[in-house]
Amino acid sequence: MKLIKNLQQTFQGLLHAGSRYPLTVLFLAAVLGVNAISIQQEQENYTRYLFTFLIGALLSGVAQHVYERFSKKQSDRFLLMGGAILLSIGYYFIIRTTAEYSLEISIKTGVAAFALIFAFIWVPTIKKKLSFNESFMSAFKAFFITILFTVIIAIGVSSILFAIDRLLFSVDYKATLHLLNVVFSLFAPLYFLSFTPPYVDMEKNDIAKEDTLAKKEQVRQAVSCPRNLEILLSYVVIPLTVIYTAILLAYIVLNIGSSFWTDNLLEPLLVSYAVTVILVYILASTIENKFAVVFRKIFPKVLIPIVLFQTIASILKIREMGITQGRYYVILFGVFATIAGLVFSFLPVRKNGLVAAVLIVFCFISIIPPIDAFTVSRVNQTHLLEDVLVKNKMLENNEVIPNPSISEKDKVRVTETFDYLERMDYVKDVEWLPSDAATYQQFETTFGFAKEYENQNSFQSGQYVSLDWDNGLNLSVEGYDQLIRLKLYGSQAGSSEEGVISFEKDGSAYTLMQQLKDDGYYSLSLTDEEDKELIQIDMKEIFDEILTDENVQKGTLTMDEATIVKENKRAKVKILVESMDAYEDQYGGSFYLFVEIK
Repeated sequence: MKLIKNLQQTFQGLLHAGSRYPLTVLFLAAVLGVNAISIQQEQENYTRYLFTFLIGALLSGVAQHVYERFSKKQSDRFLLMGGAILLSIGYYFIIRTTAEYSLEISIKTGVAAFALIFAFIWVPTIKKKLSFNESFMSAFKAFFITILFTVIIAIGVSSILFAIDRLLFSVDYKATLHLLNVVFSLFAPLYFLSFTPPYVDMEKNDIAKEDTLAKKEQVRQAVSCPRNLEILLSYVVIPLTVIYTAILLAYIVLNIGSSFWTDNLLEPLLVSYAVTVILVYILASTIENKFAVVFRKIFPKVLIPIVLFQTIASILKIREMGITQGRYYVILFGVFATIAGLVFSFLPVRKNGLVAAVLIVFCFISIIPPIDAFTVSRVNQTHLLEDVLVKNKMLENNEVIPNPSISEKDKVRVTETFDYLERMDYVKDVEWLPSDAATYQQFETTFGFAKEYENQNSFQSGQYVSLDWDNGLNLSVEGYDQLIRLKLYGSQAGSSEEGVISFEKDGSAYTLMQQLKDDGYYSLSLTDEEDKELIQIDMKEIFDEILTDENVQKGTLTMDEATIVKENKRAKVKILVESMDAYEDQYGGSFYLFVEIK
């Protein structure tokens, strides 16, 4: 009985969410439809439509909260819905001229969605007794409950279809994708929205109406901190944050005059620390035990100097590396975290909504030209590349002049700035750069040198090359007696039956033995039927010849580049490298061996 009642309440909650956010449901249905079409037509790309409908769903949710907070007129609700639709259409026309996949558009969409989510949480608290901390707590709980239920349902649906497919009759794998699409695209967002309480005016004392009392109780339950979460925050998360803070402060004090300003690893650590402190502070704002109170009093003041130091360090790195969209966001976040620390330190907890407002403003600043992260980084990186070329007399009359004799530092600077422009699809916007300069060969032709990177050491990060199959290959065996495909991996130990390959020529038997040496490389030995060695090949020589910095940077090899011939008076072996990799003391590869017995 209780189960049925809970199911009825869940179903009623979904229906109520649908009637409360009707336009959001329509956009989510559109997302569902786009995903369904993309499942059926795998070759097409519907990313633009998907992004548009996702932004539309978020805009319509924010519009509904604006209506609930500031108006009671139904006409205003329709006007806000119309505004959300127009903004969504405008967004589509902005992105429809971009490439099928654009990193810039993806990041901008993500940032806009992030800002709209915070607006969705913040708007109901504007000039209300309900605080941003309480609204955030409600959304925080709803998010994790939704994830739990969605994952369970997804696993259940997948398991049922798998069982039917294995035990009863065949089920098209796309059926599973379609059902999961319904779960993730429609059910999960609606289920999340069903937890959003009706934000009634908490300041009114008119509690005569029974529905008002019920709504106030619903809000109270939604924004309260669960006991388990309170224990987790107070006795686990906050103490761990204290220890982590002590380690960071110790590092900063010990290295303030040296590596602190240049350590790239520290930057993401400090950013993640600031995010953690801000998140924990907001969640702990609804808790009144000793641990939470002490944390709220001390840690915002600790946060300020840490993020200030990191922001200054990030700004100093601009002189060497220029501004990329990543560094722009790190600096902008540093400014935001400093403001958040000041708000948390000197204003009452109820004013935390100011932090959300600042975050939303900063998000939109970072994606709206001309001071957005991408315009600023594109202009800066283009000027940085141009300055290096002009300094080395490599740019005249809007034409790049190759110069292989420039300094290693400038080669690295040219490589890194060009790679950024190419990765962000900005090369086409630079009139003096050839449109095909992105290819490895054309880069060297354009600038006069191969790509070079700072602290370049391929073995530290691994080396890999492969044969370029794009243009098709004709593996002729004319002039050879045997074609052998061989796979070698340095993790294998010693020779075995699998390490022996035999073949015949003119009635005589020959054997190719593979032996793993102590240095991790193989040696190949070709013997006749009397066990006399005809030729021996040390694969270390092959690896050294193929895995050059130039080849590794290209990644793919032509047939000529991937071919090595070993020959003596008794035999000739042509080795064609299909793929080859090396990492620390691990070596492996796939090869074609063309064998000629003389």
